[in-house]
Amino acid sequence: MLSALISYMLQFRYNFYRKMFIKTLEEITIKDISTVGGKAASLGELTQLGIPVPSGFVVTAQAFTKPPPNFEKEILKAFADLKVSRVAVRSSAIVEDGKKSSWAGQLESYLNVFRRDLIQRVKVCHVSIYSKRALAYAIDKGIPKDQMLVAVIVQRMIPSKVSGVMFTANPVDNNYKQIMIEAAFGLGESLVQGRVTPDCYVVEKDTLKIMLVPNNKEISEVTIPKKTQNKATLTNRQVLEITKLGIKIENHFQTPQDIEWAIDRENKIWILQSRPVTTLV
Repeated sequence: MLSALISYMLQFRYNFYRKMFIKTLEEITIKDISTVGGKAASLGELTQLGIPVPSGFVVTAQAFTKPPPNFEKEILKAFADLKVSRVAVRSSAIVEDGKKSSWAGQLESYLNVFRRDLIQRVKVCHVSIYSKRALAYAIDKGIPKDQMLVAVIVQRMIPSKVSGVMFTANPVDNNYKQIMIEAAFGLGESLVQGRVTPDCYVVEKDTLKIMLVPNNKEISEVTIPKKTQNKATLTNRQVLEITKLGIKIENHFQTPQDIEWAIDRENKIWILQSRPVTTLV
């Protein structure tokens, strides 16, 4: 009887401390931003909202301050629980993704990470907060050193057939009544890094009328499969499905959002990230 009680108490203590430094997205809300960062807190909110977000977990910022025993083993265990072979690993700064500023592009992220490289990628994402560009950004934005903390998100990797970004207010002309969607074949990194010219769609929020058709331009650096070269990246139905997700997300956060999304090989739409648009007037 005593041994069973001791075993229970030890397991309870273990679970308590583990949740202090590893949290699943299902456990996270915006209230956890001080431990998981803005990017992860947003993903947790979307998960709670029922938005299709790839499953994953977060290594909290506090875990890196004073790593608990078996730190790396616990990360690998959480990875095993995802039951996938590849993941995306992304930084999530504590002071991140406000209405006037964003860490976008300042910190490290990795796609298609296998188990053998996971710990190293997690560590690199964490220390990227101390890179020259991150430090310069922090100085420019007046971010105190004691707030330069970063958590790390590990999520199931989506094999994207099409991916892109969506602005729930048109940033070209500051039109809050329109949604702008940019889409390209393959992973979103090519679009973000400017290696492809995306198809662009503008949708009226009130009527869901699609205002702009794709342009189908491409850059020679990227090889697009022949069967897709003369096709639009999205069907009208997909444009509207993405638009409706964007409206739901904007309504939840009560401010225009900059959203990354992807469509997998089974044509399911996934939301990968959402943060406030910082370029609107």
